[in-house]
Amino acid sequence: MRLFAIADLHLAQTVDKPMDVFGPRWDRHVERICRNWEETVEENDTVLVGGDISWAASLDQARSDLELLHRLPGRKILLRGNHDYWWTTVRKMQDFCQTHGFSSLEFLRNDARLEAGFWVCGTRGWVLPPDEAFREEDEKIFRREVLRLDLSLADLERQRRAGESPGPALALMHYPPLSEKGCPSELSEKLSKAGIAVCLFGHIHHHVPYYEGRPLLDGVRYIMVASDQIGFRPLLIGEAGRFLLDGGEDNA
Repeated sequence: MRLFAIADLHLAQTVDKPMDVFGPRWDRHVERICRNWEETVEENDTVLVGGDISWAASLDQARSDLELLHRLPGRKILLRGNHDYWWTTVRKMQDFCQTHGFSSLEFLRNDARLEAGFWVCGTRGWVLPPDEAFREEDEKIFRREVLRLDLSLADLERQRRAGESPGPALALMHYPPLSEKGCPSELSEKLSKAGIAVCLFGHIHHHVPYYEGRPLLDGVRYIMVASDQIGFRPLLIGEAGRFLLDGGEDNA
């Protein structure tokens, strides 16, 4: 069993949201994602999907996008992104998936889980307080994301203490929890304190040299997995609790 990650699929089968308006690299991006996914991922693998999954505004509108995702190989663990307006309560989404037979889709929300020998936790994140775009209204959302990360990390600690597995821990987020210049945040400090080895994040679609270097900060390796940043192909993270990045072993 292998673990992969990808974010920012930006599926839009029922809404008018063409991604090629953001540049030619997004041309036929869904077709490319599907082709690369089918070439890379096998049925017994797990793929972490780090947000901005569908442009749909409701679960019903997202049905065709979720069905497309379900039909791709492997189990998928979905995390909310800032554009996932269809996202609702976990119970409602689970019931929706059960009703429509989307058995390969699961949701990461305020909890942690063991996948392919890795402990996975995380939360969406938000604009960071040092950012120029941070506004007064962002403070409430940011505090909520800090709380959600606390809940996820607490569940991780509880399960690890139960002795279920000694595997390494990684965090899945949508927003990067550290600035483009490497300044930490309350979120990144919590990851470091919790002993998280790798943090996977999306959201970023422009050139950021610091992120592209997969920086190591306070013991945590940060890796971008936005689809356009990784060639629209799910990135291999590891297998059986062993990190495998860029085709070779990586101690993260």
